[in-house]
Amino acid sequence: MKEELISLIEDFKKLKILVIGDAILDTYVKGNPDRVCREAPVLVFNVDDQEHQCGGAANTAINVATLGATSTYLTVLGKDATSKELIEILKKNKVQTEYILRDKSRVTIAKKRITSSSQILMRIDEGTTTEISKSCENEMINKVAELLPQLDAIILSDYGYGIITDPFILKIKKIAAAQHTPVVVDAHDLKRYKLLEPLAVKPNYEETIKLLGIEKAAQNRPQQIMQFGKELHLITGAQKVAVTLDVDGVLLLEEGKKPYRILSVPQDNKNSIGAGDTFISALTMGLALKAESFIAAEIASAAAAVVVKKDGTVGCTNQELKSYFNTVPKYITSTTELSTIVKELRKNGKKIVFTNGGFDLLHKGHISILNKAREAGDVLIVGVNSDESIRKLKGPERPINSLEDRLTVLAGLQSVNYLISFEEESPVQLIKAVHPDVFVKGGNYTENTIPEAALLKRLNCEVKIVPYKEEHATTQIINRIRDKNNEQGIELQEQDYLKEGRLN
Repeated sequence: MKEELISLIEDFKKLKILVIGDAILDTYVKGNPDRVCREAPVLVFNVDDQEHQCGGAANTAINVATLGATSTYLTVLGKDATSKELIEILKKNKVQTEYILRDKSRVTIAKKRITSSSQILMRIDEGTTTEISKSCENEMINKVAELLPQLDAIILSDYGYGIITDPFILKIKKIAAAQHTPVVVDAHDLKRYKLLEPLAVKPNYEETIKLLGIEKAAQNRPQQIMQFGKELHLITGAQKVAVTLDVDGVLLLEEGKKPYRILSVPQDNKNSIGAGDTFISALTMGLALKAESFIAAEIASAAAAVVVKKDGTVGCTNQELKSYFNTVPKYITSTTELSTIVKELRKNGKKIVFTNGGFDLLHKGHISILNKAREAGDVLIVGVNSDESIRKLKGPERPINSLEDRLTVLAGLQSVNYLISFEEESPVQLIKAVHPDVFVKGGNYTENTIPEAALLKRLNCEVKIVPYKEEHATTQIINRIRDKNNEQGIELQEQDYLKEGRLN
């Protein structure tokens, strides 16, 4: 099952998704109010730093791209500095922006949060939230019609800021139905989309109880919503309703089927901003690939769980999502994946450390090497010899433990960030792919006697040797076990001889 999920997530890269909806520029101004102003009895806020991020449907478009699909974004922005900043961020995140419209009569929506010590002191909002003009509405419809033949799905992300009008919804219904293109909706007011009859909708709990006109439950929220499946289908017109319940997981309601609940994974919730955008992006891609609804929802929940572990408004990468379902979560399956991860690490200024070995019987020497290696930088990538590679180096009786077993044990160590196996006797190709800042080797080597010394010198890579005692070596441990077995065998044989009267 996990292999099928990983394969499905890999196929996200084949999809072309159009995201339509309101764009928001989220700005986080960080600093400290450290004195009182002379002009008025107010605090003076000294700005240390500020960061721009995309919110609203713009963040959904980024999530689609981050998950691996071709993401095209359609919206209407103002002709102002905020719109330029938004478009620049979208482009950096590989979102296709050429279909974005700009109207000089509108002001691009921006939300500026003034923060100190991770606390929001104030939020300043600006931007046009009235409906777009008729000419913009018609131009958007024309652009959808132009794009539609090449699309696999459409996401309508409606925050109620005037981009998606009622006439636009009706026109989308006609042109999408003609091409049999699935439409998935994430909106504050899903009643507006009933006539669209979307494939799926994603209300959160607050939106759901508002749709149903019921009171908030103090507990057992999934059980409360579960009984209103038919009503939600009638209100929204959707075949599938995925109600997100934060700590209570997700409730999938599908016409003609029993409710399906996905439990949340308990974890340190750093920041759940944008997790809903991640969920709708992954859900849409799963459905676009004709996956069963519950499988698409499971994948979407996993993507959201990855995002919740991170700080700020961020997305879940295709690789991170595949790793979530991998038997060994830290295991990289190819050098292509390795290159992608390394590129991202370097972009974030991380110091990369690489070491390698068979790690057949994990012992004190191994732990020492891995801990020292992890201390030498920010991220530790470990190359692990395949079973065949170990047989070439150590003989036909090795390894004692299979590659899968060795990877599983190594993945449980906090010092290890990523694992990748290799078939060759030497990890030269992996070293070339990683181009590590630091290479760590264990044993009685010197910097010049390491087999990969010439390559490491060319790469200008720092080399650290972590010696360990001979008695900690795997071969020595195996020999001691054999000696013990031999001694026990002789003792048992002597006992048998005594019983038979053959030994005086």
